[in-house]
Amino acid sequence: MAETRPDLDAVIAALPGVMGALKLEAEERKARVTAKAALHIDTGQFIAGLKIKRHAKGYAIVNEDPLAAHKNWGGFNHRAHREVDGIHAMEAALW
Repeated sequence: MAETRPDLDAVIAALPGVMGALKLEAEERKARVTAKAALHIDTGQFIAGLKIKRHAKGYAIVNEDPLAAHKNWGGFNHRAHREVDGIHAMEAALW
């Protein structure tokens, strides 16, 4: 009788062909984020902070810039005393 393995997703995700395909997809999505962020370059730190990190079940696109969340989603600029729109570049990885 067949049985279901509870760790089957981890086993499949760890296969070399699967990880290669996931890495390629992550690189393509990072390129889309970079292209959208390039329209809004001020210092270049947002793009320099973009990294692809491997984890147990695939890859993730992360931004190591400490101000990445503020730059991406916007917020209140206390020095200028006004709301600032975000660039919404990370969302380009979702399409």
